[in-house]
Amino acid sequence: MTSRSNVIGMIGIGQLGLPIAINLIHAGYRVVGFRRSDLGAFVDAGGVALASPAEVVRQADVILLCLPGVDAQESVLAGPHGVLGALAPGKTVIELGTYPREFKLEQARRIGEAGARMLEAEVSGSPPMVAERRAALYVGGDAALVEACRPVLEGITAHHFHLGDIGSAVAMKLIANILVTVHILAAAEAMNLGTRAGFDPHRVAEVIRQGAGNSAMFTIRAPMMAARSFTPAPGPFKTLLKYLEMGSEMARDLDCSMPLFSTAVPYFMRGLEGGMAEEDAAAVIKLLELESGRATKHHTP
Repeated sequence: MTSRSNVIGMIGIGQLGLPIAINLIHAGYRVVGFRRSDLGAFVDAGGVALASPAEVVRQADVILLCLPGVDAQESVLAGPHGVLGALAPGKTVIELGTYPREFKLEQARRIGEAGARMLEAEVSGSPPMVAERRAALYVGGDAALVEACRPVLEGITAHHFHLGDIGSAVAMKLIANILVTVHILAAAEAMNLGTRAGFDPHRVAEVIRQGAGNSAMFTIRAPMMAARSFTPAPGPFKTLLKYLEMGSEMARDLDCSMPLFSTAVPYFMRGLEGGMAEEDAAAVIKLLELESGRATKHHTP
């Protein structure tokens, strides 16, 4: 990359984008960014707020996009003062969002027509995991471009894996999030069972984390379940929806048996439909408690 790659552009600086930007700032990059809403935390961390996506693109050769959905992504790409109108040869876009493979391929084509290049880099990990540099990046795209962008990827996390062409990273992300879905429900089952067996839920969370039954989702969600701390939500029900839908579609397309995922999905859909959209997915334990047939006495945190 050129020396100007020491300036990184960040478009979309929310729950996930903010710790990514902060990691890059700590790695020594000058990070310029755009977000429609409050940029106070980004600026406080040393980021430079700009007025539009186009201005971000003009000031950086490597531009990271971290938007929540296809509509927001399309608006940033093609809207007034958008990314596509400001791209030029030599610039690289690293796409951090999770979208259908077909959308990503079309996006890469449009970026290529502007003379720029694109990688997809799916983030596997919660915002706290990103902040602690424990998250993984699943990367798809040209191998030479991945190598050129290695310093930027390493600025975000030491754990990054090139999996093939564009589209391969989103496939791996869906596989990972299928496990996340199952593991959150399994953690809720264990916590509910432990409480009903008479243990303090905080003790269950502490002890299980030290043994063979632990998982990344148990480590993160069990203490939340014990404390009944479901808001503010690092991973709300509403963010799971696209993963539930895309994971189910992938399994159908590949004619793949998914008994655990198929059992777990209805619980999270019930949570979404039952007014829990803003609560963390850990709140799925409340549905298991309702099904368990008698009231549970919760210990005071």
